[in-house]
Amino acid sequence: LTIGSLSNISWLKVIMVPALDIGGAILLGTVLGLGMTYLIHFADTKKRLSVIVLGIILLCVGMAKILNISSILANMIMGFVVTNRIRPNENAFEGIDEIDEIVFAMFFTLAGAHFDLGVMKEAGILSLLIVAGRCIGKYIGARIGATVSHAPTVIKKYLGFGLFPKAGVTVGLALLAKQHLVFSGTSIGNIMISAILASVVLNELIAPPLTKYALIKSGEASEIK
Repeated sequence: LTIGSLSNISWLKVIMVPALDIGGAILLGTVLGLGMTYLIHFADTKKRLSVIVLGIILLCVGMAKILNISSILANMIMGFVVTNRIRPNENAFEGIDEIDEIVFAMFFTLAGAHFDLGVMKEAGILSLLIVAGRCIGKYIGARIGATVSHAPTVIKKYLGFGLFPKAGVTVGLALLAKQHLVFSGTSIGNIMISAILASVVLNELIAPPLTKYALIKSGEASEIK
């Protein structure tokens, strides 16, 4: 990439394309979220509720694909709208609570299928840097934020540890990125997805104990003996 090539970049396009992508996802998620909020009132059984919820989720994914916008963001916005629009005694996602473990298992199995051990020599170091950089950044950022906001000392000391866990959205975004033409079928794409997946595995090994430590030390939970 040279200075000359930078002069040929349309900065309007650089700004507008992501803005339209994000704005379109927010609009689609909001509209379908409002639609789901209306339709769930007609569901008198768990099975009908499951059909409505799963149907609209699939509709959201399909429309996002057609419109070439983020299906992950659109569904996140849709869930946000539904959760904040329904009555406190309602649970719109009650019908799919029974199958969510199956969905998670399928999702992570699909992600694991992209894990390339052949590039772990390069991806291994990168995954360690990702975990270290993320954890250090989370802890320092939480500490600075707590200091600026004059939060209690216990928040300053332990909040950062509670921010370490990650998994679903990170893996989903990595899979979407790998499908992009820039990374598809390239060694960079394989290294990227393998490094991210390895960092998720490492993170899930160290984050839960640290989160437990933070909750107990902060007095928010007690250890069961």
